[in-house]
Amino acid sequence: MAVPLPNHPFQIANSLAKARLGGRTPLKVTHLLTYACNVECGFCTRIHIPSETMEPHQVLAMMDSFARLGTRWWVFNGGEPTLVKPLGQYIERARSLEFHATMVTNGTGVAARIDELKRLDLVICSIHGPRDTHDRTLGREGAFDEAMRGVRMLRDEGVEVCLLCVLNERNRDLLDAMLCLGEELGVGVAFQPVVETQLGGAQVPLDLVPRQTAMTDAVNWLLEQKMADRPVSCSRAYLEALMDSWPNRPFGANCWAGRLFCEVTPEGFVVPCCSEEEYTFARCHGPTVGWERAFLALPDRSECRSCWFKGPQEINLLLSMQPSHLKRAATNAARGRLLWD
Repeated sequence: MAVPLPNHPFQIANSLAKARLGGRTPLKVTHLLTYACNVECGFCTRIHIPSETMEPHQVLAMMDSFARLGTRWWVFNGGEPTLVKPLGQYIERARSLEFHATMVTNGTGVAARIDELKRLDLVICSIHGPRDTHDRTLGREGAFDEAMRGVRMLRDEGVEVCLLCVLNERNRDLLDAMLCLGEELGVGVAFQPVVETQLGGAQVPLDLVPRQTAMTDAVNWLLEQKMADRPVSCSRAYLEALMDSWPNRPFGANCWAGRLFCEVTPEGFVVPCCSEEEYTFARCHGPTVGWERAFLALPDRSECRSCWFKGPQEINLLLSMQPSHLKRAATNAARGRLLWD
């Protein structure tokens, strides 16, 4: 399926040029609608974070404000976004603002809300292995089948879908099965490693974190499969940087968090990225101080190279302006594919 170019490409280009000169534009905003979830993945600690959520009118006003600031990509994340009753209302506002609208989900609630979700541009569905492995990881029998039903319904509605597999010590031998699943469904499969975090006072079990040799073997194999044109939806640059930096060396690109992208927590704090959700400051509380002021108050994270999250790092690598990265992105755009495929 062809992926359309984003709306207002010249505005985006101007924002990128402005950022290179030290300016800030929140081109991409990820809104964590809730930390609540209907499953409990062993490596996810967000559900342990107590928080309130903004009222629907506050969320809609926030989206309008970010549109005026130049936002073009909007990501609904969680927790599990499909648990949020006004989600359909938010999706419609994203459409009216001409955002490229994405949702990250575990897929279990997709089928029940397909009439609302079919308005999305992209859905990223977390799948962590074949049926038994996935259900065991989520602690919910039937989760895999529920997600597959939702993915197929989205595809039938013409929504772009990508599977996201969190690579951990328990599923690293199942990568081929994941790519076979992607081939069967006609969707890409993205991979990122499980990372240690202490959000909400919880901690990822160390036995889930891949060892260095295991990560090297897995990434080398994924690179081979990518060159064989299998549906590995990670850029070569990301995979190589992951292999070079795991587990304790700096990632190979400066970070644009807080300058070109940010996150908003359920209660309305603007934070630089998914690695810093616990750093909430009064000066960055959008409903109180205003969204532009909250965004501009974010700290400079340009020298931060401490995470391996695929979403922000793909952006960072692309904006490093390396010729090989730009060539690949341009080729993918010409083919109607995601820039990092």
